[in-house]
Amino acid sequence: MQIGPHLLKNKLIVAPMAGVTDRPFRQLCKKMGAGMAVSEMVSSNSLLWGSIKTQRRANHDGEVSPISVQIAGADPQMLATAARYNVDNGAQIIDINMGCPAKKICNVMAGSALLQDEKLVGRILDSVVNAVDVPVTLKIRTGWDKQHKNALSVARIAENSGVQALAIHGRTRACAYTGTAEYDTIAAVKAAINIPVIANGDITTPEKAQEILAYTKADAIMIGRAA
Repeated sequence: MQIGPHLLKNKLIVAPMAGVTDRPFRQLCKKMGAGMAVSEMVSSNSLLWGSIKTQRRANHDGEVSPISVQIAGADPQMLATAARYNVDNGAQIIDINMGCPAKKICNVMAGSALLQDEKLVGRILDSVVNAVDVPVTLKIRTGWDKQHKNALSVARIAENSGVQALAIHGRTRACAYTGTAEYDTIAAVKAAINIPVIANGDITTPEKAQEILAYTKADAIMIGRAA
């Protein structure tokens, strides 16, 4: 699978997870065979960039390429500035978080809350893609809730904005991490767009990985919680 100029060595990607996918963990995952490991999300709020936590997240010393950094926020210009900041600090791919279901993220209209406002989604993606000269990727859920599944619409917005790969968690925001992931939406998105699609959700065994790749025709799988 290829993201911009970066050819991944395989179809296995480690999902961005707050408090988990720090630099040592990403390095370990890559050493153990992952084709790519995405960073913990970095806030787009520049007031936080001086914090020790944010500076640690922007440190990629010794990390194997490609270095993918996820940013989170709801303001197009702030996200563009955050993208430039992270590229200046070594990011080779910028990933945008529109999948996090956490209340503290959604309450400020970031993460998966953005799926409720497709016009804002478009403005954010256009702003970030135009701000940096590295590939921009996007992580989403299938929608806000089961009555409002709009992954296909958001995927088309992403493709038109110049996003170069799309990861989809097969749950809505309302589902959080409950129930079982569904893959029909991921398959429908893959059939409708031309950029790489990454399937995420409940991939716990090699056999399940093969099954989901075959069913969705996705270009890669993303693993977060695997237990």
